Amino acid sequence: MIYDTPAAAASRLAEIGVAMEALQRALADGHAKRIATSPNNAPQMPGTYAWAQTLCTLRDELLPRGWRKADPSNFSLTINDARKINIVVESGDRFTRCAHASPRTKSLKGLYIEAVALRNRLEADMFPETVADELRRIAALLEYQTYILLIHITDDSYVAELSLPDVVEGNQIVSWKERIFIPDTDDPFAARELPSQDRGDDDIDIPVRRKA
Repeated sequence: MIYDTPAAAASRLAEIGVAMEALQRALADGHAKRIATSPNNAPQMPGTYAWAQTLCTLRDELLPRGWRKADPSNFSLTINDARKINIVVESGDRFTRCAHASPRTKSLKGLYIEAVALRNRLEADMFPETVADELRRIAALLEYQTYILLIHITDDSYVAELSLPDVVEGNQIVSWKERIFIPDTDDPFAARELPSQDRGDDDIDIPVRRKA
């Protein structure tokens, strides 16, 4: 199922108890952090900073609304016990928020992503005997279904979807049970001013938003 219009996405997010504005603010902050990164950093750092800031803002927004966080083996979960869902932030490829193609994550965490897909398909602890012991143990740590906030951020733009993994093959998600496309925000103050890295003599304008 793909929710690819703003109205459909808003309706589905309301059903599962995820605030649309929380996702949009997290995405905007992640993008602002990326474009504030110094050109002297290692090539992978802009993406890393964007991912980390998106996760941080998502938690800043959701924890006061009754969510909680957990980081087993540095696998960062944002958890809603009332709705019985988790959210994980991951970087996606260029097919993120594209209805005609299935996106893939860029930085999978091996057994944890495989365990997410396994847990999403099966009831609680009812894992087949054929499941490897380590995978069974990790999947058992995931109390609830886990959505992935899949983000694709460049210097010029960002898109995202909140999606439910279904099947993993070769450490890559190859199909999704559900995809909720996060619409762009029309708010010109969509991102807070974030601390910038030293960019030498370069000047860059950082989007600023009002704190809701």
